[in-house]
Parts: sequence; structure tokens; C-alpha cells
Amino acid sequence: MSDLQCLLYMSTASREMAPGEIDGMLQRARARNESLGITGALLHYGGRFVQVLEGESGAVEQCFERISADSRHGEIRRIFSGPMAAPNFPDWSMRYVVNAGPPDRAVAAFLDELQNRPSPETVRQAIALLGRLAGGSADWQSR
Repeated sequence: MSDLQCLLYMSTASREMAPGEIDGMLQRARARNESLGITGALLHYGGRFVQVLEGESGAVEQCFERISADSRHGEIRRIFSGPMAAPNFPDWSMRYVVNAGPPDRAVAAFLDELQNRPSPETVRQAIALLGRLAGGSADWQSR
């Protein structure tokens, strides 16, 4: 990939989704992302989505336009978009991360800060957080 781009966005879930609906969405998105050479991770927590998309800039923008038109997302906000040297999530066409334990106040507070006061540092922290959570833990499921 010569024109590698990273895009980080946040949105609110417009409605609650049943597990089967989420599974179907993931299956379709992963197949589409794989065909476009897009990698990344999606965090769904507290009624919000945070996603990192990585790939060739045209493919990433096309994917983000599709997400922006999806009625399951509201209040979509592009937090960061820019070039990158290498993907952070090279093995995942879309890793999905969801809280499986008690509410995580630290993650909730960080997402508030990322949404309200994004900065280069919070963007780096968000990408690192997604990477850690995507690896799995006792309170976070990833698939």
C-alpha cells in the first residue's frame, strides 16, 4: 500500500442492536473491508462507536462515506485522518471490541475526552487503547 491512511471516527448508536444484527453487520463489513484492503478495529461501548480504518486513502474514504450514510450511526465525527507509515491492525479487516464486564469508568472518561477535546495525543491513545482491548481481557471481548 503506497498511500496508507488512518481514519479515526466516533459516532453514537442510533438504536440498540441485537447480537444477531451485530454479527451480520460484522460479517458484511469484514468481507467488504477485506476486498478493499482495509484493516482496523471497532469499539462499541456505552452507546458509542469508535473505529480506526486503515488502508489506501481512496478505499478508506469510500468506507467512511458508507458508514456516514448508515442509519445505525448518529452524530458521526471524524476525529483524525492522515497518512501513516504502517497499519496498526494489519491482521484484522475489522476487529470488534465490546465490554463484557462491569462498566469501565476509565474508558468512558477517555471517550468523553476524545470526543470533546481531540488532540494528537488522545488520537494516539485511542489507537493504542483499541489495540490493547482488541487483544482481549477479562472484561473486554473481541472478535
